[in-house]
Amino acid sequence: MKDQLLYLLELQTIDTKVKELEAARQSLPARTEPLRRDLAKLEGMLGGERQKLAETEAWKKQQAELLAREHEALRSAKSKLQGSKTGKEYNAASREVDNKKKSIHDREAELKKVTEALGASSTVIGERDAAIGQLREQLAAEEAQVAVKVEELGKQIAEASAGRDDLRAKIDKTWLKTYDTLAGKRGYAVAPVLSGTCQGCQMRIPPQLNNILARMESLEMCPRCGRIIYRKEMTEQGDAKPGETPPAAT
Repeated sequence: MKDQLLYLLELQTIDTKVKELEAARQSLPARTEPLRRDLAKLEGMLGGERQKLAETEAWKKQQAELLAREHEALRSAKSKLQGSKTGKEYNAASREVDNKKKSIHDREAELKKVTEALGASSTVIGERDAAIGQLREQLAAEEAQVAVKVEELGKQIAEASAGRDDLRAKIDKTWLKTYDTLAGKRGYAVAPVLSGTCQGCQMRIPPQLNNILARMESLEMCPRCGRIIYRKEMTEQGDAKPGETPPAAT
């Protein structure tokens, strides 16, 4: 049973290291999420601004066409004014000319405002487009770094896992099943006992059980948390390895 305990401890050390590395690897892609969100937000804003710009340009084109028609109508009104034969015709034509001039003036003023707004909007879109380009480059660089680190961690996981299957093959199937179940439920399956207290749940174990652990003749479990427990000093003294007998506890 001494060897079985040491095998379990060695397996737990490997599994703990692998879990840490795996957690680090899985957390890496999340580093780029803030950049992705910012990029998506800017792209959405840029898309909306381009849509508004396109609609405004279409409206400007429509107004320019109407302005051209009004200029044509003004020329026609002036022609009527020049051809007036009576005072009534002259007055009507004169009012029409004045109305057309006012309409043209108002429309030209509106078109001027729109043209200025289009220029400002185009500038903003250009700046936004440049910012998006920079953000895309930053994201690509960050993703490249993450990919390198993911690959590095993958290699470390493979190195840390080396010999794990052979080690599991040395452990009694019943205890291996218990180990897997506890590791899945409680995070780790084997806990040391220090000064009569299980370090897995901080519960003092019965003195008789503590004495049994000192003999290392069997594997025992904590009455409270169910973890496989052992006297820590029994494995620390002399750094015992599987197949070796650690010094007896005093």
